[in-house]
Amino acid sequence: MASVKGDPKILHSSIIDETPIYPGKPKAPARPLTIDITGHTLTLFYPFEEIISVELFDEDENLVYTDWLAPGQTSLVFPSTFTGEYTIRLTVGSVYYIGVIEL
Repeated sequence: MASVKGDPKILHSSIIDETPIYPGKPKAPARPLTIDITGHTLTLFYPFEEIISVELFDEDENLVYTDWLAPGQTSLVFPSTFTGEYTIRLTVGSVYYIGVIEL
């Protein structure tokens, strides 16, 4: 587990595909995801076994950045030209996590 260095944020989850796993039993919501933002570095507190899509949206909800975290990768550095407030969305399988970060 990574240690908190900068600005920990809690990203809330939502299910992309809400088709029940078994008839009559809806999928359980995923727990929130806590990340750390230090400067332009995003750090996850634990690795995932799947590829993670990382997207940033500006204040007008325009997609301005896309990257990927490989399975087991826990950090990503955003370009230094990105400054200000962004909505971040991390997608892992059929679950996405969304929140607001400041770079």
